[in-house]
Amino acid sequence: MRKEDEHGGSPTRCEACGTAVPGYDVVNYGSIEAGYRQLCSQCFNAEVASAQGLEHFENLRFDQVVMTDCAGEAHEFHFRTRLLGSMVAVDAFEIKRGDPAGYQFQIVGDPDDDLLSLLGRLVERMRRRLSVKHLVRGEHGLQIAEQTVRARID
Repeated sequence: MRKEDEHGGSPTRCEACGTAVPGYDVVNYGSIEAGYRQLCSQCFNAEVASAQGLEHFENLRFDQVVMTDCAGEAHEFHFRTRLLGSMVAVDAFEIKRGDPAGYQFQIVGDPDDDLLSLLGRLVERMRRRLSVKHLVRGEHGLQIAEQTVRARID
């Protein structure tokens, strides 16, 4: 029996470094011809940086942060950085039942951008979005507040 991580999901062992990571931090990397390996995001980024000749890419890991929304509810966000060839994406997401769910945010930049600067811009965007009430309870249940959609609402 595999030990479950703190968020309820079973961890997956990275085939490059051997670290046990949650499923949301795993990438199936490879090709049909060479086969696929399950890599943690750190090893995935290192492989892509090597393949793209980006030897100066900063492969940073960010700690979780807790932010409060306009209703006073706390939300814990996890971060994931993915190097995708000519761009880098930094994701922020909540975890529910072991998977990304709830609020989710992303910022995209160039591989040469300072990741801390991208993270700062992402956190500022998160603060702005959390300060607005997007859903209200009306006579027909939950409805979009003020009839403005700012994102995908699941």
